[in-house]
Amino acid sequence: MKTLLKIFFLMAVISLVAGCNKDVLFDEQSTDPQLKKAHVEETVPFKADFTVWDQSDYTDVTCGGYPVFRLTMIGEGVATHLGKLSTSFTFCCNVKTGEYYNTDVVFTAANGDELYASIPIGQILPNEGDNSDYYQTYFNDKMEFTGGTGRFKGASGEAMSNAFVHDDPVPENWHTDFFCTGTLTLVEGKK
Repeated sequence: MKTLLKIFFLMAVISLVAGCNKDVLFDEQSTDPQLKKAHVEETVPFKADFTVWDQSDYTDVTCGGYPVFRLTMIGEGVATHLGKLSTSFTFCCNVKTGEYYNTDVVFTAANGDELYASIPIGQILPNEGDNSDYYQTYFNDKMEFTGGTGRFKGASGEAMSNAFVHDDPVPENWHTDFFCTGTLTLVEGKK
């Protein structure tokens, strides 16, 4: 009877874990006692709406020089799991072809926790959509989450950038609006 009770209990635990759509991981190799406890990964929807403005130093030749510049975009907005946020993007961009690469992204929540992402490669294209009278170009490339600090430590997942560029002739009015959607995998118990 005790064996049957143990089997029933084990099946209930497995069903509970599977029903919650979470993966439990153990880091048995670690010598750090904090990392030996169970880690639960939870995948949740990610949605972010934010705007960035160009803060680039066009004399930076880190990416090779004209027509490829190291660009920096700084902005703010809101996102699920971050709330109100500030963000920065740095990347290499060929201003003649619109190709960009090595994009490092930092999203900073109001409490200071950071979520990191990268866009390995992408291209800015002419916008021929319904909103082309305001947004002249757009890009929709995969953004990969690569960890973070605080509650985003060990985070992973991906989202599509879904970004539209307003190429205003007045530099202060030029900006890019992002409407990102995807999934974010958070690791609980890893503090």
